[in-house]
Amino acid sequence: MMRSLLCTMVGVAGVLTAANLALRPRLFGEGAISTPADETGFALTPDGKTAFFSVRSGQTASPTVDVLCVSRLRNGRWTEPEVAPFSGRYRDVGPAVSPDGAKLFFGSNRPMETGDRRDFNLWYIDLAGDWKTPHPVPGAVNSPGQEFGVSVATNGTLYFASNRPGGKGAYDLYRSRLVNGSYAEPENLGPPINTEGFELAPAVSPDERILVFEGLGRSDEITGVHREYNKGDLYVSRFENGSWTAPCNAGPAVNSGAGESAPFFTADGKSLFFVSERGFATLRPPRALDYRTIDSLLSKTLNGMGNVFEIAATALDGARCPQ
Repeated sequence: MMRSLLCTMVGVAGVLTAANLALRPRLFGEGAISTPADETGFALTPDGKTAFFSVRSGQTASPTVDVLCVSRLRNGRWTEPEVAPFSGRYRDVGPAVSPDGAKLFFGSNRPMETGDRRDFNLWYIDLAGDWKTPHPVPGAVNSPGQEFGVSVATNGTLYFASNRPGGKGAYDLYRSRLVNGSYAEPENLGPPINTEGFELAPAVSPDERILVFEGLGRSDEITGVHREYNKGDLYVSRFENGSWTAPCNAGPAVNSGAGESAPFFTADGKSLFFVSERGFATLRPPRALDYRTIDSLLSKTLNGMGNVFEIAATALDGARCPQ
């Protein structure tokens, strides 16, 4: 009887431990996807076997070099990344795979077919095709302003960030519905989502019930010891009674004193991926660092550059709202 009880207790503890771990961010694909380089965006196909992610050069270079890479899961390990066949020449950022796995969307400053305009616009490739010929998103999505940071719902609706005229702030979040194969005039999500600051990189759950985005300059941003400027946190809003709720900070389960950005929901809506710059410099070191130590830390994955993290979407249930 006692042995049976002990076994039951151990089993329950194991389940609880697994559940708790699911509510903590897990560094994803270390060595292949998350590396000492600066990863800035991520997307996964519905079968979980192909990952697209963006890599950026040091921001001291102006403009930066931004490329989209691809890695595949084989025998339980992610393969050495390759630059996607359509990338490597222009600045390509913010990948997003549609929940049906048919298309990869991304932002790019490549020239449009109608001219040599070099602002960021939204593009896509058909994943069943040759991956060599990107197409600008059809319809009214792209403008003379900047469009990037795209997300796709199951019904094809696009959510994205733009500084197009008529917005409330520096960058606002918009929604464009797919109608007869083309995208309708974008709708500004308005308050309480958009403010006079920066709303960037939306991720909508496949059923459009949850919206996660990067907010910059909000009063409830989680900061570390380095307070020189806002680094960005992820915020959560829910679609209830026909409108979006006031965004809540996603809280310490997701955000850190470093910058968090580029959220992405899996096709089943159960997992959230995001980019974080957390690392050895996020918190003040407990003791003075010598050269050998800091040289070693700078060469490791958690060196303060962007990396990809995964967490259960249920972690968003703990998002805290301003009182």
